[in-house]
Amino acid sequence: MIGIIADNLANIIISAILLVCAVLAILKIRKDKKSGDSCCSCHGCPSSSTCHKNSGKD
Repeated sequence: MIGIIADNLANIIISAILLVCAVLAILKIRKDKKSGDSCCSCHGCPSSSTCHKNSGKD
């Protein structure tokens, strides 16, 4: 078991880093969605006038 882990240590570390990045991205998206923000703040979006017309944003 230890030999398998030692042989694949680089793959395990890279996979763990990618997993952490994915989880952080998902958490950021959820936080932005709960606060009413979008990924690009609706600048340049053709539907920006209808998305937030009641919230006073953009």
